[in-house]
Amino acid sequence: MEARRKTFALWGIFCILICLNMALKLPAQQPAAPIDTENPQAHQDPLAELSPENRALFNSLRDAAQQGRDSDVVACGKRLLPALKSGTPLADFVTQLTGTSALETGETNYALSLMKPLADAHPNDWRAAAILTRLYAESGDKALRDQQIAHLLALHKQTSDPAFAKLHTFPIQKEALSSGSAVFLYAFEPLGPENSYLIALIYTKEGKLDYRIELESADVDQAFFKQKHPGERRFSIDTFRQNATNPNWPESQALHGFVDGVFDYDAMRDRMLKAAEGEESPH
Repeated sequence: MEARRKTFALWGIFCILICLNMALKLPAQQPAAPIDTENPQAHQDPLAELSPENRALFNSLRDAAQQGRDSDVVACGKRLLPALKSGTPLADFVTQLTGTSALETGETNYALSLMKPLADAHPNDWRAAAILTRLYAESGDKALRDQQIAHLLALHKQTSDPAFAKLHTFPIQKEALSSGSAVFLYAFEPLGPENSYLIALIYTKEGKLDYRIELESADVDQAFFKQKHPGERRFSIDTFRQNATNPNWPESQALHGFVDGVFDYDAMRDRMLKAAEGEESPH
């Protein structure tokens, strides 16, 4: 159970890294470096050229991102970005923060207008790639979504970035439910002994995590299935709930049915949404 908790906590770490990791490149967070006398601009503070008004905007944007105030991040970003030189680390940082928050506030088209050029300019940037994947998923562009998924999986396999390497899932889509919302996490590789391919974190309308749904394909279920269905797998849809009396007690688990075939994100997501809406009762 503890391993499961650590796995799902990584999603929160992932989002924080997306919002704040590039801030580590700003001079305020870097150790002092020797001055390059041949190139006085080499170590120039990227904020130094900002007007007092724009520097205040930048500080407000960064504070809003750290506090999770997405609407304020977008508002500050829209005012600040026109004043920044495109392609600079500072502009990329503000673009990524603004695009990420625009995604969260539902401004998908605006977020795409920011993140697509950023991802194209930095094809090995996994943070930009991950956000673009979710943007394509939530905009309904299945072909570009699937291309971006393949790109992100390839980046994960070859990464030397320890922050990326330790992630086991990435958020691919958020869907509204009658009771709240579902955030789908796509596994870089099947997770754990039950081979979880897809996870849905179910939130209440108040934004509190309620329970989760997993699409699993345990090896034990394949023993007889594969003999009659070569090249396919049997998947199960299970819900997991924390014990309301004592959170340290084992989780309850309920089976909502099986799906046979090859992994298909759209079909599997839709079945999991039906389980979340109570359209597929547990067995």
